[in-house]
Amino acid sequence: IGLKNGETSAVIDSVATAATTATLTSNVGTYAITSSGGSDNNYIFNYANGTLTISKANLTLTADNKSREYGLANPGLTISYSGFKNSETSAVIDTAPTISTAALITDNVGSYAITLSGGLDNNYNLILNNGTLSITQATLTATADDKTREYGLANPAFTVSYSGFRNGDTSAVIDTLASGSSGAVLGSNVGNYAITAAGASDNNYTFNYVDGNLSITQATLTATADDKSRYVGAVDPVFTYSVSGLRNGDLGTIIGPVTYNKTALPISPAGIYTITPSGAASTLNYTIVYADGILSVIPQVTSVFPDAVENSLA
Repeated sequence: IGLKNGETSAVIDSVATAATTATLTSNVGTYAITSSGGSDNNYIFNYANGTLTISKANLTLTADNKSREYGLANPGLTISYSGFKNSETSAVIDTAPTISTAALITDNVGSYAITLSGGLDNNYNLILNNGTLSITQATLTATADDKTREYGLANPAFTVSYSGFRNGDTSAVIDTLASGSSGAVLGSNVGNYAITAAGASDNNYTFNYVDGNLSITQATLTATADDKSRYVGAVDPVFTYSVSGLRNGDLGTIIGPVTYNKTALPISPAGIYTITPSGAASTLNYTIVYADGILSVIPQVTSVFPDAVENSLA
């Protein structure tokens, strides 16, 4: 200001220089800009300071996204920063913002805000961005309970046990309970068969399934010696047996031949004697028990009506 005759700064012999004490790392504020060093044959110089205003830079703070399983404590919440100057870090922030989430340990699976609030710094405008806490399903183990039944009977009701609950939950909270099933049918032979669990679903849990075991045991088959009779001194009749306890339409012949012991001898007097069966070949699906029969030894009778006596023994 003050040039004459339409002159410009181009006519000045030595142009003044401007300087300030502010540096790259100076804090927000106002700093004097001073001028000096100008000279000219036609002009003398008066110097007036200017002002350098350093304003706040923008610093973006973002709550980091986090994840945890249902029923666990929230993880540590952290913040990421973008926009620092002069290689600064979060350590320079005068008052750090608070970071929090409303999610509780008992909250259901879902997404919950991680919020930033507050915070202050002399050199930065803090721009706060929320993050997300994702609560994911915990894992339950669903185990089919072991069961036992006899051959030839219907399968028992299958049940499932659970482990891995959180927050004091029980199977009562499961939206859809698992069901058990087996390939064993009414006529399946004695042995072990897998019981599989499947079909459970819940908003807070995912499921791992563990098989159980259905043990089919032998049914009890009773072989009973049939009652017989003979005369004193006569040859024993052919001993036979009857079977009870068969299942699934099985035939009595499945147990094979039976041997017999009797207490009566050919010369034994008239009376009642025991026929004891034993020795049948074992069978896969049955255990065999035996029941005695009776051998009635009858006195010889001399009669004018032998046919009538003989018919009475038939």
